[in-house]
Amino acid sequence: MTRARIAILPTIAALSALSPVYALSQANWSTTYERSGYVATGRYADAVTYCERLAAASHGKARVIRFGTSPQGRPMVALAMSGENAFTGVVAAASSRPLVIINNGIHSGEIEGKDADLLLARDILITGKHADLLKKVNILLIPVFSVDAHERFTPYNRINQNGPVEMGWRATAENLNLNRDFMKADSAEMRAMLGLIHSWKPDFLFDNHTTDGADWQYTIQIDVPTAPTLNPAGIEWSRQLVSEAMPLVEKDGFLTSPYFDGVDYNNLKAGVTISDFGPRYSTGYMAAINRPSMLVETHMLKTYKQRVDATYSINLHVIEHIAVTAEALKAANRSADAAEASLTAGTPVTLTALTSPVSRPFVFRGLEYKPFRSEVSGGMIPAWTSTPVDTQTTIRDQYLPGLVVSAPAAYLIPAQWADVISRLKSHGIQLKRLAKPVTGRYTVWRFKDIRFPPMPFESRFQPSFHTERSEEPLDLPGGSAVAVTSQPGAKLLMQLLEPDAPDSLVRWGLMNTVFEQKEYFESYQMEKVAVKMLLEDANLKAEFEEKLKDPKFASSPRARLEFLYEKSKYADKYLNRYPIVPLTAAQLAALPLVRNGNF
Repeated sequence: MTRARIAILPTIAALSALSPVYALSQANWSTTYERSGYVATGRYADAVTYCERLAAASHGKARVIRFGTSPQGRPMVALAMSGENAFTGVVAAASSRPLVIINNGIHSGEIEGKDADLLLARDILITGKHADLLKKVNILLIPVFSVDAHERFTPYNRINQNGPVEMGWRATAENLNLNRDFMKADSAEMRAMLGLIHSWKPDFLFDNHTTDGADWQYTIQIDVPTAPTLNPAGIEWSRQLVSEAMPLVEKDGFLTSPYFDGVDYNNLKAGVTISDFGPRYSTGYMAAINRPSMLVETHMLKTYKQRVDATYSINLHVIEHIAVTAEALKAANRSADAAEASLTAGTPVTLTALTSPVSRPFVFRGLEYKPFRSEVSGGMIPAWTSTPVDTQTTIRDQYLPGLVVSAPAAYLIPAQWADVISRLKSHGIQLKRLAKPVTGRYTVWRFKDIRFPPMPFESRFQPSFHTERSEEPLDLPGGSAVAVTSQPGAKLLMQLLEPDAPDSLVRWGLMNTVFEQKEYFESYQMEKVAVKMLLEDANLKAEFEEKLKDPKFASSPRARLEFLYEKSKYADKYLNRYPIVPLTAAQLAALPLVRNGNF
């Protein structure tokens, strides 16, 4: 059976060039989704096999790329499609044609993107319906990102979702949500994805999902970043994309809307708000590396066929727009990279954005809302009829800069923080090496008002804190990593290492040991030290007496000695101190860096 099938593939491939329809019928290019009557999705192995068949019959226009291995040992693959043999990261990144990554199954219960894009790949490579796309763009299709989660396959993984018959799970086999893992990169899957992104250097990324939420007329919600966390040229191109491509999707019969934070059906007049996603998410991460992207969220209550068809439509029309505007997109991305490569110390860099209070008129395309009282819970249960109801309201979708940080010339990461250094390398950050120890005065961040949550989030106990900066004498260990800011990826570097950035590595809990006290005093020893300190330092004595005006402090012998211990030479100078050191241009120039000493 296998031998016969292999033998006829060249014949099918040859016939495909003459008659795409004949090839489709004779080679049985139908998918599991189609054969099920549009209600089921296939297993992961089916998708891999289908991609391999597409590549084999593509006349050299496609190749299956393995870019990683899941924790349970499954291959992580992508289907590379190109009209110019751009089948490696080096070739694709150097091409004048934009590279589009289509990511599916980051949440593997939300899987219509896989089925839609296998059909789109078939129409590019086999039927020829959209073959011309490969004259303008290169495409890297990831059928399923969270592959182990995909194979946790049951009908009961998405209680709110209308099909398919069975589907995968939201989180990985290690129970990690990949769409919260872009910055900390705890999962093997994400480390593989980052390797793919930073070697292939995409110009645009789709992330296909299914949304939860209220019921409404919209089939698709989208998020296309246009906040000041993206470079200005990328913002301009992205706005043009939305204005020109979305009408074509709606012409196909799929009503679209921005991705709302929430809708209060009891008060629609209050309007809706659109927020900017941080870099822990796919679109926020792409903005951090100055690349446009699109989050696609088809509505979970629409039929599975509607959702697959809608995903096909929006992926197709956006890629068509990319093909038409290829030169402008490539120019915007090159410009952003060049600006970061020449970034100078002191340049303000926007790391977060706030939604402006300014609103504009907006027609919300909802459905008749008829909640009812539950006999089970006793509460009101949201419910809708199929009757369309349009409500004149407002939308807030403009942005203001949030956290704006002056770029240092570089960051020094002491050698002992090897895990942090490793993660920076995973993010494509170029690092140099300090040749020998250096002593000097440098800027130091210290943490105060430190709090930890009672439960982990995505496996991490995330500290909250405030920071204070000061100049202190420091010993910089030889072998430390130095990340110069003037490189493509400068904004991402700052997102990772600026401690006040919401998704910095320290806020993700990767440096929690700096908050742990390791040495303590006994009161009978500290008493002698305290008396001596107060006798010798009049300013300290005055400060201590001022503290004693606080009854709570004054009534605690331990607190009184602790206050003085923290100001003594015995206190741990590393406690609550951020280990990463920002460097000025002069400090960077004075460092003895290893020639060709990149990590």
